[in-house]
Parts: sequence; C-alpha cells; structure tokens
Amino acid sequence: MPYCTRCGIKLPEDEEARFCPNCGAPIVLKPKRTIKKGKEPLYVVSRKNRFLSILAILFLCIIMTSIGALSRVDGSEAQGIVKDFKEMERMLQTVGVQLIFGNNMMYCLLMFTPFIGPITGFYVLYSTGKVLAALGYVLGADPLLLLLALLIYPHAWLEYISYSLAISESIWLSFYALRHGLKGLRAEIINAAKYISICAVFLLAGAFIEMMLITSASISLPT
Repeated sequence: MPYCTRCGIKLPEDEEARFCPNCGAPIVLKPKRTIKKGKEPLYVVSRKNRFLSILAILFLCIIMTSIGALSRVDGSEAQGIVKDFKEMERMLQTVGVQLIFGNNMMYCLLMFTPFIGPITGFYVLYSTGKVLAALGYVLGADPLLLLLALLIYPHAWLEYISYSLAISESIWLSFYALRHGLKGLRAEIINAAKYISICAVFLLAGAFIEMMLITSASISLPT
C-alpha cells in the first residue's frame, strides 16, 4: 500500500488520485513492472502414451503388410519379384548377417525421420506384403497364410517391433517440432537415440535368427 512521501499518510487506492488528500503533495506513481510470460514448457509424453502409440503402430504395420499381401499381381510381375527374392537369398549365403542387418537398419533409420518416417515405414511393409503376394501366386498358396507363417518366427516380431518403435518416434519428433520448434526437437532427440539403440539390438538379433533359419532350410520367407 503506497504512502505519501511528505506527510506519511496512507494514500487512497484510487488509481486516478494525483495529490495527497492530507497535504496536497503530488503522488509519485511508480512504474508497473511488466512480467514477461515464460516460454511454454515442453509437453511431456507419458510412458503409457508412448507404449500405446507403439502398440497402435504395430497393429497398423501388420495391416499394411496384409494389404500388400492381398494386392493383385500378374504373372510377369510375380515372376520378377520372386526372381529378385531368390537372388537376395543367394547373396545372403555369402554376405549373411551383415546384409540382413544393414538392409533392415537402413530402412529403420529412415522410419525415424520426422514427418516422412510413417510414409517410408508403411511403404516398406506394403512392399513386404507384395513379395508375399508374388510368392503366393507362384507357389499357389494363400499370401495371408504365408504372412501368418512368417509371424511364427521371432525375427519377424523383432523387426516389426523395431519398425513400430521407429515410426512411433518419428511421429513424436514431428509433434515436438511443430509444437516447440527446434528446442522441442532437440529435447526429443535424446529419446530417439535410445530407441535407435534398442532397434539396433533387436534387428541384429533378428538378423542372426533369420540367417540361422535360411541356412537350415532350402526355402525361407522374406524379411
């Protein structure tokens, strides 16, 4: 509460008063301090929301593979896809784990890219389904049954989980970039680095398992 600088009387709270009602001395108004609004705090994503997003993306990944498996392929296209697949198998016999891991990790890193990660990921998984469609056409088998057979093996789940982590993190990176700009992107990159490390371990383990299956069987399902 302000007081008169001359007589010491408590001044009225009327902001329009310019003189002391007791002695008539002019009231010296102190400038109001402007309080700067602080920057918006970073939005914190709970572990539950992160887990739910990964789970939802995992479901969508399987759906996209199924859509690719159900896509129409003609005879020449199917023969070309199967030829490329068999050529890849022959390369695996010499290069092995390095080729499987390097190929899957390259796609996984692209899926981490903000904004375009989901597009890249779903296209890769659709293409995987397309390979199953071609194999089903050549072998006379139901491509969805081939997909179910693929999901029996642990390396397939390790790859799907890795891709789901990557696509989910791409969405969060995009969210932070849009909401908080470069500052938010830098903050979320720490989590992205952790997920990249996890994906690298999963994909390396999956590559070893897949290579073991390829060497122990004459026909293997595609990654």
